[in-house]
Amino acid sequence: MRAMYIRSEDEYLYCRVLGDGEPLLLLHGNGEDHQIFEQQLLYFSKKFKVIALDSRGHGCSNHGEKLLTFQRMAQDILVVLRYLNVSKVTIMGFSDGGNLALYFASHYPEKVNKLIVVGANYKVDGLEKKSLTEVKRDYILFAILSKFSSKAERKKQVIDLMWHKLDLKSVDLITIKAPTLVVAGEYDVIEESHTKKLHKLISTSKLVIVPKASHFLMVEKYKEFNQLAENFLYDKTRFS
Repeated sequence: MRAMYIRSEDEYLYCRVLGDGEPLLLLHGNGEDHQIFEQQLLYFSKKFKVIALDSRGHGCSNHGEKLLTFQRMAQDILVVLRYLNVSKVTIMGFSDGGNLALYFASHYPEKVNKLIVVGANYKVDGLEKKSLTEVKRDYILFAILSKFSSKAERKKQVIDLMWHKLDLKSVDLITIKAPTLVVAGEYDVIEESHTKKLHKLISTSKLVIVPKASHFLMVEKYKEFNQLAENFLYDKTRFS
């Protein structure tokens, strides 16, 4: 295992690299870091070169002085891939990391081999009402606190990735041609109708709703998820 800091603009991004083989980039959710993939790191490093990244503003990676956006975070991924001499990568993204994976795949399709998105939503109203209310409440709270604290300002920007900064459009998703596995839990915080719409917009996608699972299915049901993901990664067929 190698742990490293990679410079992007004037900040540094933290990532861990494990294993050899085809590159597999792991993108965590909002307010988390790469450790959310604890049950996937060693498992997939047996067959893949796993790149576990702390996204900008998360974990051990710097936030920077500029506004946090998906565009900047996608640029960070390009920097990391270039540093590691990776021309094309498979991405496994959880929650907000799934949203970032969708953004990256739609804007840099030549860089993506396959996609696995878990509990992703491309529009803010894809969140169930209770979760959306919580996001808005937390954003307003930190917007107030940010007047007195730079730390609160950074937290506000992280939360805003789930609200105002989530700007994927249907036309973006239609352009994705990489084989894609769309996964969600039966009791996910993402509306099932939204997950199904996401699946329909990506013509090369396969949809799996995991029974009796929550948003954190890859933690709670990691054995089932890992096998599901592995089967997809080794399946050479295209999905419709």
